[in-house]
Amino acid sequence: MLELIALAGLVIAGLAVFAVVGVVLFAVKLLFWLVFLPIRILFKLFWLPFILLKLLWLPFGLVLGTVGLAAGAAVLPIVFIVGTAVLVLGALAAILALLVPAIPFVLLGFVIWAIVKANRSTATVG
Repeated sequence: MLELIALAGLVIAGLAVFAVVGVVLFAVKLLFWLVFLPIRILFKLFWLPFILLKLLWLPFGLVLGTVGLAAGAAVLPIVFIVGTAVLVLGALAAILALLVPAIPFVLLGFVIWAIVKANRSTATVG
């Protein structure tokens, strides 16, 4: 019992160390984020033309997305049928995998049953 208490103490000490390290790393991350924030804002302003180019490609993306959606809707019934078949065959394989190891024991039971039945004497009516 004392070993479990000692183990629990070690786990709590480890979690405390991780908490301290996590707080220190969070502070360092916050410091870097605040120091580099003006630089990030400056780069965002220079990326504005690229954002406008992306907006020009928006209609093409919508058309391609619509075509992909239609193709997916056309293929979905086939995928559903194949998936159902795979699911049924997988369930049958799992049931068979569970039953196959029991075959020797069932055969042994039949042999014992046959021996006992053959040695049983018949009752005479009289």
